[in-house]
Amino acid sequence: MTLSTVLTLSISYGQPGSRLEDSLMLDRGLVSAGRNYLSEPDSSIRRATTILTEALRLRNRYYEGRSYYLLSKAHWAKASYRLSAEFGFKALKIFENSSYIREWGESLVSLSRTFIDLQNYDESKMYLDRAAQLARDHNSPFLLADSYRERSMLLLAQQQYDSALQYANKALDILEPRKDTVDISVLYGRKARIYFSLKDYKQSRIFNRRSMHLDSLVGNRRALAVSLYQAAQNSFYLHHYDSAIYFLERGIPMNASIGNLLSLIRMHNLLSEIYTAQGKSLMAVDHLRKAAQYRDSLYEQQRSGHVQELQSLYESEKKADTIFMLENENELKQQQMRNQRLVTWFLSVGIFSLTALIFVLWRLRAQQKKANDALSIKNKAIEQQKEEIQAQAESLQELNHLKSKLFSVISHDLRGPINNLQSLLELVTNRIMQPEEFLAISDKLKSNLNVTQRTLENLLNWSLSQMEGLRTEQKKFEIKSVMEEACRLMEDLAHRKNIIIENTTRTPVMVMADPDQVQLILRNLIHNAIKFSKTDGKVLVSASEHHDECHVRIKDFGIGMTQEEKEMILSSQEYFTKIGTQQEKGTGLGLLLCKEFIHRNGGTLTIDSHPGHGTEITFTLPLGEK
Repeated sequence: MTLSTVLTLSISYGQPGSRLEDSLMLDRGLVSAGRNYLSEPDSSIRRATTILTEALRLRNRYYEGRSYYLLSKAHWAKASYRLSAEFGFKALKIFENSSYIREWGESLVSLSRTFIDLQNYDESKMYLDRAAQLARDHNSPFLLADSYRERSMLLLAQQQYDSALQYANKALDILEPRKDTVDISVLYGRKARIYFSLKDYKQSRIFNRRSMHLDSLVGNRRALAVSLYQAAQNSFYLHHYDSAIYFLERGIPMNASIGNLLSLIRMHNLLSEIYTAQGKSLMAVDHLRKAAQYRDSLYEQQRSGHVQELQSLYESEKKADTIFMLENENELKQQQMRNQRLVTWFLSVGIFSLTALIFVLWRLRAQQKKANDALSIKNKAIEQQKEEIQAQAESLQELNHLKSKLFSVISHDLRGPINNLQSLLELVTNRIMQPEEFLAISDKLKSNLNVTQRTLENLLNWSLSQMEGLRTEQKKFEIKSVMEEACRLMEDLAHRKNIIIENTTRTPVMVMADPDQVQLILRNLIHNAIKFSKTDGKVLVSASEHHDECHVRIKDFGIGMTQEEKEMILSSQEYFTKIGTQQEKGTGLGLLLCKEFIHRNGGTLTIDSHPGHGTEITFTLPLGEK
């Protein structure tokens, strides 16, 4: 902890009376106590208790919380789990919801480890989840690594070995680049225990040796004793009894020096098993007796710890209450009789007023709820009306667009040819044009009238479809004959450009569709193929079965289309028209009508075309049952 940090702590979290030299003294004491709590827990407890006393005198909440945290860790190192939990809760109460994120998270992780050793796994998981979330919210990788480390211990205790190994590796991924020797050693030891539980004694020995090496370097006697016990277990299960005895004889004095009774019990029990396996019954019994003695001591310690826990829980509150009572006892006795009736009267009035206030608030809330419900209903009605108006506006806009297009088609594409015919007839009637001249232009006039008739027919069908006045009546029929009829109807138009229409369909194909609508689709698509074909060209028409569909193709070798034109036809509802190879004009209604009728008959439309390489239009129809 740097000097600037200490200054900040003293100013922001200390109470009046805290001074810089006091904070420095407390900080040095905490560092010393925290350095040795694993190897010399009793010494750490004494130092942390001294610091706690001074922090309470100075009313410095930060150092009070850090003292509680160190007391929790030191008692845990001695397996005094009840006292560890008690001091852990006191530390958490101070740091929770404060700006000291690291201390807050460490308190949560410490409590979770204590609850693991008390076999209260649900409680442990709850504190680990809170610590991990706190680390993520505040981007604290070290706190996240701590939570992963203890999560691996929890999963190991629950015999979820693969998950325990996964979380140990997650913690190592964070800690190894930062050279955190103490925590890395713990995690190596953790992996050694996991592999031992998985009966992979070779891997267990590898990681245990790494852990022992690091523990020896940093002087962590508690962790080294645990690693020695694990090494003894590996040797025992590999039947290396002498090595196991060697590790245990090294570890027992270490555990005895730090007062870790639980580890002493485990080590003497393991020695008893080893001597039993070697046939040394007397030595086995002797170590069983020692394990029983340590177990009795642990029981007494836990019982004593429970008493101390209850005392520490209420000690500070009891002292404060006692001082307060001594200072105010005389005054309270003198005022008690005098104020008793007055207090009773005030209480009665207060209860009555509170009851009346609750009743009034309840009535107001009921009225407010009723008003809110009525307002909600009105808002829903307004929203519904708004949606209806919007839908009507969109519908009116579409109808207006339809009306405008219809008027445009009628005025441009129908009125012109009819006016031309009327003018020609007037010329003939008035004998201005001779019948021979009229016959000379009759072919062109017939062509214009055919276009006008087709436009009128498309306009009528499309208008009916848009006004929902057109029905699609599907029935089963053979499509080859319909295709032949459509080709025959287009022969005059094709003949003018010397274009051959060839129906390449060889086998009959039964489809389920509306034959009149299919006929109209075919005529429009063949007409377009002729329109965009060059003189002396060819148009191919075919139908074939593919699974449960009939694919109808109309292919020309004309001017083709661009990608933008294809997308406009397939994905837009706009009218697309384009001048033909002999300046033929169109309205765009034919393609729209084709798309509409194909959709009504359960089919799809696709276009394969490139500029200058012709166009192949394919549409599908459902097959009829054979």
